[in-house]
Order: sequence, then C-alpha cells, then structure tokens
Amino acid sequence: MGRGLTISPELKQTLLDEGYYHAPLTWLRDDITGPFSFNAYGSNTSPFEVKRIDGQLQVWENGKFYTNIAFYKRPKFWGHQWAFKKNAEGGASNSIFLDEGISSVLTPCGQEDFPENENTTLELTGGKFPFVSLACYNGLCIWPSWGCTYTKSKNACRFCCIPGNYDEDKVLYKQEGWFEGLGEAVKAAVDEIGDEIGKFSITVDAGTLPGADKGASVYIKVLEAIKARLGYLPKASYIRAVIEPPHDEKWLYALRDAGYTDIQMDVDVYDTDERRAMMPNAKGFRPIADYLKAFRKAKEIFPGEVATQLIAGIQNEKRLLDGFEQFASIGVPTLLTPFLVGGLGRKLKRETGADVPSSDSMKQLYDKASAILLKHNCPPANFRGGVSSLAEFMGRRLKRADVVTHELDRALVAAAA
Repeated sequence: MGRGLTISPELKQTLLDEGYYHAPLTWLRDDITGPFSFNAYGSNTSPFEVKRIDGQLQVWENGKFYTNIAFYKRPKFWGHQWAFKKNAEGGASNSIFLDEGISSVLTPCGQEDFPENENTTLELTGGKFPFVSLACYNGLCIWPSWGCTYTKSKNACRFCCIPGNYDEDKVLYKQEGWFEGLGEAVKAAVDEIGDEIGKFSITVDAGTLPGADKGASVYIKVLEAIKARLGYLPKASYIRAVIEPPHDEKWLYALRDAGYTDIQMDVDVYDTDERRAMMPNAKGFRPIADYLKAFRKAKEIFPGEVATQLIAGIQNEKRLLDGFEQFASIGVPTLLTPFLVGGLGRKLKRETGADVPSSDSMKQLYDKASAILLKHNCPPANFRGGVSSLAEFMGRRLKRADVVTHELDRALVAAAA
C-alpha cells in the first residue's frame, strides 16, 4: 500500500540471476498481486523486508513473518528498451519509482528527498524509460511521455509522484526513432506472449500533454506505430487510453476509431475547493461537469469500459465517496488509489500531513465503495494492475499468464496444493 519493500543488494542480484523480475510484480497470499517497490521513496524506510528462508521468498514486517510471496518471471522482451541519457552530473539513484502497479519499471527517482528550495531543479539522472512495461495483472503499459505540461508550467498537481521538472528528454515520443523502437518492443512482447495475448491488456498513459486534445493525437500515433510494425493490433483483453478529457469530443471518437476499446479519465480529487487546492492548474479548475459530460459521451462511443480514479489520503473521505457514487450512478467505476509519498508528495506531506493511508482505512473505504457499486449495479473496474483495483477486494481474482510465471512459482503453488 505504498510503503515499499526493503531488500538486500545480494538477494536482489540473486533474483536477477535466477530469472525473476525483482521490481514490484509480487504475488501475495490469496492471489493478490501487490504493487510494492523496493526502497520506493528514497530515505523513507519501509517496515517490510524481503527474505529467503528455506528456499521460500517471504515478506517480514518489523521482524515478524507477514506473508509468502512469489515473483514474476523477467520477460525476454525487457531487452527492447529505450535508454535514457544521463545528465551532466551522471549517476543514477537506486530508488525505484512505481505508479501504483502500472509502471513497474526500474526508474531512478532523482534526489533522495525533495529540496526545501522549491525553485531547485530536480532531474532524473539515468536508468531506462521502457517502450513497454509489464503491469501487475498481465498488462502491457506504454508511456509516450514521462513529462506533463502542468509540471512544465510549474503548477503541477501537488500529489504527483513523478519527480523532477518537465524537460524535453522526458517527452519520449518526440525523440528520433521512438515510435519505431516502440513497434519493435511490442513485436518482441507479442512474440513472447503468443497465444496468451488475450489474457493481457494494453494501456497507454502519460502526464497531460499540451493542446486541447490533451495528448490524444499522440496516443493515436502509438497504436499506429504498433499496427505499422505488426500489421494489426493485438487482440488484447482491452486497449485503454488513460487521459485527461479532451476539450472536443471529436478526439474521443478518434481514439475509438484508432483501436482503443476502453478509456480512463482520472478525476483524482472530487470536491471543487479541494481540486483547486491539490491541482493548482487547468485540470484542477475543470469542473466535474466536464468529466460527467465526457463520461457519458465515452460510454456511447467505446465498446469497453469507461473508468476514473480518486486518490485516498488527500481529500475528505465523505466527498470522495460522494464522487464515487455519482460516477457509479452513470455506470463509471472508480479506482480508489492510496496517496503515495513520492515526488511532490513528500512536500505535500510536510506541508499538510497527508500520508499513505493505512491498510485498515483502505479496507474500510473499499467496504463502503463496494456497497455503492452493488447499489447501482456497477461492476468494479476491469483494471489489470495493483491493489487500487476494487475488484480485488470484492473477490475477483485474475491469474497470471504462464509466459510471465517463473517455473519456481508454479512448483511452489503445486506443492502448496
């Protein structure tokens, strides 16, 4: 739930040598995939530690056994990545940034802590931005940009987990050869996944990009690049665009026509005053009515799911549930995501006391949200990644595909049975 995991360098290397992917793709008890990251927030110390005891990987909390875990196999297509150039200072942080189970990428977090001087420039110092990353529940995620127009204009959302200022190096789609490289990475992924591609999802996500289309034209080019390399779009379980609502509904039609089956437009904060306080930018000043209009139109257009997100821990819970119910009443499920104290979130925590919600508080919130979904006959979000998905709490379990399941994992499951 955003606390991260501690792991020794020796065990980390051993996992790599054995063919595991040692980032947050971690299989927990009761078939729940945990979106955990190692040393996720720089100097913050997690109470959870990964150990190997008698051949079994385990998580211990404050020195006491917590749960057995298993890790995903490291996919072969991981070799098809985009190398991000180092800045003048060089050297990458060992921190790992995680976007609630979606990003799942070894990406340096920049400095260990957010500087007291807010005018200080934070830069990512190295690592890799992947063409295609692997989400917790058999999902492929594509980030055409790691930057956001609001960060560039220095009015970023105060809870943003992505550290550093917006710079052209992070606008990946503008870099020469990026779309061609993306096509090659997707080709490698599809070849490796094979007949199990139907168990996988494809999600395209980015910070808000400049323009009234909010980046829709770039999202369309992503699918065009895939089609150009493969000759078709993979028949995944869904192809989702995560995007701020475009100002003109023609872009919703364009996304659908390009091949997107689902769309997710994240409200993040529901109450008007809280929106403006947490998002001091154009998104924060967009009325909820804009989202409701976009949701209703999208439900007419897209064959799959229309969804949104609200973040727990940074807003009044009653108002959050009011929003959850309003969206459910029109058939739009909401991902309830815990606030993560990373990036700008560190500063927000210092200034307001906002923190990662406890597991008990999230369970209570899920209880209330579940009742709302049942009341409106609205299914939980069909979202393949992380504990932000209410579907997990409501008992729907999604199984990993064999192609990303390590042989040792299957042996442990068989032994337990």
